[in-house]
Amino acid sequence: MCREERIMVKHKERILAYLLVASMAAVSGGCQKPAVSMAEANGSRETSVEETGTLTEKGEESMGQKSGKRGVTREAKEPEKAAISPDDFEGWSKLLNENEISEAFEKGMKEFAYKSGSAVLKEEQGNGNYSPLSLYYTLALAGCGATGETAEQILENLGIENQEELADQCRRLYQWYVYQTQRDQERMEQYGMKDYKSAISLGNSLWISDQLTINETYSNLAAEKFFASSYSVDFGNPDTGKEMGTWIGKKTNGVLKPQLSPDPGTLLAILNTLYFYGGWAEPFSPEMTKEDGFTLENGSKVTVPFLNRTEMMGAFKKGDGYTMSYLGTNNNCRMMFLLPDEGRSVGEFLENPDILKEVMETEEDEWVQGKVVWKIPKFNFGSSYKLEDTMQGMGMNKMFDSGAEFGGISPEPLMVSSIIQETHIGVDEQGVEGAAYTMIAMARGALLDNGQMAEMILDRPFLFGIQDNAHNVWLFLGVCRNPSEENKDHSLAKMGKEDGNLSLDNLAAENDLLLNSAPEIELKDQLSSTMKTFPVKSGNFSWGWKEGDEIIEMVACGNHPLDIDLKNTDRLEIPNYNGMEEVSYGIQCVVMPERVTVREWDISQLGDTQIAEPKEVDYSQQVILLKPDKVYEITAEWPKENLEKNGFFGEASYVVITD
Repeated sequence: MCREERIMVKHKERILAYLLVASMAAVSGGCQKPAVSMAEANGSRETSVEETGTLTEKGEESMGQKSGKRGVTREAKEPEKAAISPDDFEGWSKLLNENEISEAFEKGMKEFAYKSGSAVLKEEQGNGNYSPLSLYYTLALAGCGATGETAEQILENLGIENQEELADQCRRLYQWYVYQTQRDQERMEQYGMKDYKSAISLGNSLWISDQLTINETYSNLAAEKFFASSYSVDFGNPDTGKEMGTWIGKKTNGVLKPQLSPDPGTLLAILNTLYFYGGWAEPFSPEMTKEDGFTLENGSKVTVPFLNRTEMMGAFKKGDGYTMSYLGTNNNCRMMFLLPDEGRSVGEFLENPDILKEVMETEEDEWVQGKVVWKIPKFNFGSSYKLEDTMQGMGMNKMFDSGAEFGGISPEPLMVSSIIQETHIGVDEQGVEGAAYTMIAMARGALLDNGQMAEMILDRPFLFGIQDNAHNVWLFLGVCRNPSEENKDHSLAKMGKEDGNLSLDNLAAENDLLLNSAPEIELKDQLSSTMKTFPVKSGNFSWGWKEGDEIIEMVACGNHPLDIDLKNTDRLEIPNYNGMEEVSYGIQCVVMPERVTVREWDISQLGDTQIAEPKEVDYSQQVILLKPDKVYEITAEWPKENLEKNGFFGEASYVVITD
């Protein structure tokens, strides 16, 4: 290895604060005041349940008590349980009508869903599940504390004119879901259906540093309009992240169980959760579930179980290049499925918001009644996204600026640093379950056949969405490219998730290893149902990173790819999938490279370092093709122009020998 060379270049910058948003289908100085609930602010105890203790087991100290700080914790009171008999249809109708949202609010949420959904999902190379509603609520709660241009940009994207109306409409929809779930549950229990399962549930909370002053008006609004609990915490205490993860787990029925590690410099974290379960209006028979082939975009196949059923009088639409249909759920929702025609890709329908809106927003008179043959793969996966670029691309750039205006939340200067969303979706014979959380963290700085027919044979990539029929609100939008894939590892890696821990640090450059040397990559077998991965470290790289106001650069020179000790080198075993000559492997990294190139040698050429260099193959989508008994040099690039975004730049090569 050649000697290290360090070149220091000074840069001046001032970061006032950052804001971190994470969503799953889950954002100084002086004399400070602890957070207060609506009840305390109003001189009442009615909206406060508990004043001490958090979500820990009975008998344990609260997080604030452990840290030696104030330990002030208050649980916001959820909407009062309706005292209405299950069979009082008029009473329930009146209550739900009192909580109906406006047409303008409904339109704004839908437009936000198409705009953000297209931006998020079109970048997906695999499965993807995104919750527009969870992100909407998180931005709404943060936006209600924004002022000036920051507020204007957020409100414009949320499709509403003022913060008062935004807060009130969010309150209405929140309550509507609470009451609908209560009504449906009590009715089914009255009819003797004890196992009935149905829910649409939102949750909000504020996690406030004991070093931050929160404006009382904002604290009151959060509790009253968003039913947001307030917790005073010490973000330097490792138990804080555990408490936040516990809260998310409880709100998502245990589907999401993140173990968060907040940055000690965090001043405020805003959390939103969304949990959904809808049983099929007509469940699928388990006896009809059969394994069959699902064709991936690269032409290879995976074998997965399919749900099968034929509806003699279903609803479908045949559009330009696609067929669409839906399945109803027992909580007045429906799950849409869009199947592209043969030769068309799902990416075409995600290219821009107008196309996504055109295909997904179907008027009732566009549906054709007829026979629908269903063949749906069972799938169960999670997705995670960093959404800073998406939000800025949508015109919400001011909140990422050091001059961001969040004076409605606190007199302290706050700005957005990172936005993350994590979700889960699962489909089986009984129904569909989805969960999401969003967090914003702020720191300093049987009928007769009518002849009409559609085949929803979902044996190739397709789009899906879950929609609330009452308001046409999109709870989830997603794409399924491989139903056998159960986890979205590469997305989690982008977020800095290691061993199941989601860090709330500056995730683009979260640890010393990443900052001062080339990161490790992992090769993931795209066809493996067990998520087989193969880690590889770099021996050749040129690297630069930011250290305070300085840029430091270094060079490491390793061996030639053919100058490798085969006996002491782990080899990647290439599986034999029905005689396939090459297998696709996805590249995973804590921060994905912008460009990947590959050189290939035969294993018999090991030791011959004077052989002519083979042709370099460019894989822009970070999925490479590998054969057995080969030597590969994989070169990954992180451009210097992304230094401010990532905190580093460079080029690294990785040697892989296959078996």
